[in-house]
Amino acid sequence: MKPINFLITLFVVLSCLSNLLANNLQITNVNLPNDSTLNFNISWENSWRVGVAPNNHDAAWIFIKRRDCASGQWSHVDLSSTPADHSAAAPLEVYIDGKDASPEAKGLFLRRAAVGVGNITNAAISIRLKGLEIGEFDFRVFGIEMVQIPEESFYLGDGTGGSTVYRDGNTFNPFLVSSEDSINVGSSVGSLSTASTSYLPLPLPAAFPKGYAQIYCMKYEITHRQYVDFMNLLASDQIIPRNISVTVSRHNITGAWPNKATLVPHRAMGYLGWADLLAYLDWSALRPMTDLEFEKICRGPVTPIANEYAWGTNLVSNATVVVNDGTPTEGSSSPITPGAGLAKLGTAGIAGPLRVGFAAKTATSRLEAGATFYGVMEMTGNIHESVIGTRAPLGVAFTGDLGDGEVTKSPVPGFADVSSWPSKNAPLSTSSSSAPGKCIKGGAWTSTLAGEGKISDRIYANYPYGQRYNSQGGRGVR
Repeated sequence: MKPINFLITLFVVLSCLSNLLANNLQITNVNLPNDSTLNFNISWENSWRVGVAPNNHDAAWIFIKRRDCASGQWSHVDLSSTPADHSAAAPLEVYIDGKDASPEAKGLFLRRAAVGVGNITNAAISIRLKGLEIGEFDFRVFGIEMVQIPEESFYLGDGTGGSTVYRDGNTFNPFLVSSEDSINVGSSVGSLSTASTSYLPLPLPAAFPKGYAQIYCMKYEITHRQYVDFMNLLASDQIIPRNISVTVSRHNITGAWPNKATLVPHRAMGYLGWADLLAYLDWSALRPMTDLEFEKICRGPVTPIANEYAWGTNLVSNATVVVNDGTPTEGSSSPITPGAGLAKLGTAGIAGPLRVGFAAKTATSRLEAGATFYGVMEMTGNIHESVIGTRAPLGVAFTGDLGDGEVTKSPVPGFADVSSWPSKNAPLSTSSSSAPGKCIKGGAWTSTLAGEGKISDRIYANYPYGQRYNSQGGRGVR
């Protein structure tokens, strides 16, 4: 067999750099100085690490794919799990969370090494690759903007006593989650409950992710560009169940595999069935979040406010006027009521999703940007987010296992392969039993119910439908 062909590898990687822009995150100057090291430069805007509330930081999740020049097939690249084998220029550091099931890391985080804010500009990164056999390969480096969600206690429910919201026993008080221990369900104080048995969760085992532990969450919903990249790197049989071509409801994915394309790469991606979402997250070495984690990411550790949205107040201004439509700076000029956050809720004016991060500008506040306590974007509005619910046995059996960077191969290709993920082989069906364990949160551009975008609303606590719908997508955590 021939050794790795550096000339072909370098040409292909450099020719693809225009596709690596992920809402202000750019990876450039990719090169391989030897057969086990990959170097590149990384840039992104508005990076932060703060030592006061919310006491967290942003990061870039980095993972690598390679194409065997003989077969044309892409596969995931394992990385050394020893931090000292990698390097990052100031102000960044390499962080490996150690959560992968294998001895090798499926990816790594780049984050600020110390407290600071500002842009990251062309920071030099060196990554040690593992397990490369002799051959000729092309490589692609992917980066996803993430936000650290610290380990800390938080509340479920907003104290309103609404039939869909969590509460502490038969009181109207929010329920405090102070560990990852199992949670009982019932009417006694200290047990998780709801006012209506139609929304009552099942008992939650210790292994079920409850939101107390530290995780990293995608800063934005999955975009058109991210899903197009995923589709183009699948094998010819894997793409069949995952193929999406759509040009309605402000979506734009065209072309034939492996040359799928989009004219709106930064716009939030709807039309993701449950199996589509899980396959993308597995391929990215991430995982789906639970509905408890969703509430923690929105609210943080603070005392709940009745009927609050992701930005921490119960007032909302709807984005109905789009500006710079279809460009990387797509946004909305709709006025914002004092004390309200801006979100895309309902079809008025704009019948479809907007660019991820559309409301955030250089000088916007958390409210004006519609951001969560920790700085995650669009967890109210834009796209319904599919998460793991607590109303079905398959949902509460979820243990938080991570994707391994690969999806299934023949005889059933193109699906997530993590055994503990509920309904991972769900058909794209309108059947109410096709995807047990799934629920949706956050409201969307199709929402007509005022409560759908509220943090504690669980009107879709049990939404076991696997089909593609124009307002359903999601994001991953790790």
